[in-house]
Amino acid sequence: MSSATQQKLEQALQQLHPIQLDVTDDSHLHAGHAGNTGGGHFSVFIVSEVFAGLSPIKRHRLVYQAAAELLPSAIHALSIQAKTPEELN
Repeated sequence: MSSATQQKLEQALQQLHPIQLDVTDDSHLHAGHAGNTGGGHFSVFIVSEVFAGLSPIKRHRLVYQAAAELLPSAIHALSIQAKTPEELN
């Protein structure tokens, strides 16, 4: 079952036109650790043509920009894997 924040993150990432998108709520693995201000921890695996020719840092920046309205209140941390379709082969 997905959380409301997970659904909002999935919706926000649609602007990157993913051909594959997997968002996992990992919050239960990080409950109570130092520095967590209450937002959730999520893993994102996203495949999009938008990432073609971009460095990993620029890909991550695009993901963070798409999720900006959820950071840092609803989301404390993101683990991101951002690929192009060609990188899946």
